Amino acid sequence: MSYRHMKEGTQGRGCHIYREQINTVVEKQRHQAILLIMVSTSYLISQGLHLCVAVSCLLIHFTDAAASSSNNAHKDAKNEANKLSAASSSSSSNATLFDGLPPLIPERVVPARKPRNAGKYDVETPNIERNVQWYNQHNPDQQYNLTRRSDTTTTLDGDTVGGYTLNLPENAPPIQPSSDDVMIQATTSQIKDFKKYSAIAGTAYCRNVVPKSEWNCVSCLQYVPDGKIIKTFTSFASDTNGFLLRSDKEKTIYLVFRGTSSFRNAITDLKFDKVAYPNVKGARVHKGFLASYNEIISSYFPAMQEQLTAFPSYNIIITGHSLGGAQAVLAGIDLYARDKRITEKNLKIFTNGMPRIGSPEFAYYVDSTKIPLYRSVNERDIVPHLPPQSFGFLHPGVEAWIKSPGSVYICSKERESKKCSNSIVPFTSISDHSNYYNTDQGNCLSS
Repeated sequence: MSYRHMKEGTQGRGCHIYREQINTVVEKQRHQAILLIMVSTSYLISQGLHLCVAVSCLLIHFTDAAASSSNNAHKDAKNEANKLSAASSSSSSNATLFDGLPPLIPERVVPARKPRNAGKYDVETPNIERNVQWYNQHNPDQQYNLTRRSDTTTTLDGDTVGGYTLNLPENAPPIQPSSDDVMIQATTSQIKDFKKYSAIAGTAYCRNVVPKSEWNCVSCLQYVPDGKIIKTFTSFASDTNGFLLRSDKEKTIYLVFRGTSSFRNAITDLKFDKVAYPNVKGARVHKGFLASYNEIISSYFPAMQEQLTAFPSYNIIITGHSLGGAQAVLAGIDLYARDKRITEKNLKIFTNGMPRIGSPEFAYYVDSTKIPLYRSVNERDIVPHLPPQSFGFLHPGVEAWIKSPGSVYICSKERESKKCSNSIVPFTSISDHSNYYNTDQGNCLSS
């Protein structure tokens, strides 16, 4: 049964109970946690709630309940951080395990100065107008009518989301060749890195990796043969999953986030609401992405701190696909904002098919940290174009556009360019969301 057809009261009660149980798990010993989850599961069954609700509560990304959970989680975290700050102001205190979060480092959460052209960031709208005009001229019998509501709710009209196509229509405008220096051909070395981190992000979909903590999949052994899983984490409420991995040969610590198990459902359910980003004044982020991040922060943060203490010279790579890419960015800048040991010299972020996370102010802040952030976009993938720029969202980082198989371009302009993947809107495709650098994201969901 689809969660859309379940009673709201039952679903809300189930998700609420699950959140309480999982929060308690963090503070209990392992054997107590296992017993508690078993009791919780039995209770849910006795109440007639199907276990799939635990996963299908992905809707918490997009409900007011998620915002409430997000705000409460940040208030609790700030209270704990204040206690820690009062106990010790030294940076070494960040290396210890704790119940809450380390305090924010004031000089690392300063809002970024807006660029001169801050009000002209929406480069999608003129491209949409041009491409729709081309399509209608070449397809007189099948006109494309762009429909987009003016509020913060997605428009699902037939086969479109937010006005963008889920399936590429026949006779769509072709991808134009590059005509200037905005797009630079990626080097062989860059493509090698993008493919490796894409494959590592894809391993988060493997059941053996998460939650079984077994580093034995094909991509696992091919790209990080000596990898050791330090910790896996799962949020049943928001379907947020990931793991912490260490390679002593590479001297690298990996933090990897998985995307949702149903790309199409997640996209068609997507709403475009923003809430204040608590770390940086004036910045706003997608309500659901922040809520889901808050649910797993206590699961990975202490383990990451422990690894940084034990291996201070190691580099950090954070990666994720789809919604996992959004979590990767939120995690990276949160770690940077709370731990002085993390800098733009030892941290890099790589994402594939990442949706837009927040407002222009958020993007400006992320870029101001100087943390290398590469976000790959595969051909006409719809997800990186959602939520649309016209709703007040902007990507940070540098785009690597897989223009066609074997042809990768680095978009040299800061943040988003009208000449790269934005040039093809609104004619996008969900089918381009799964195959990045010939590594099929989500392929081992069944294994």
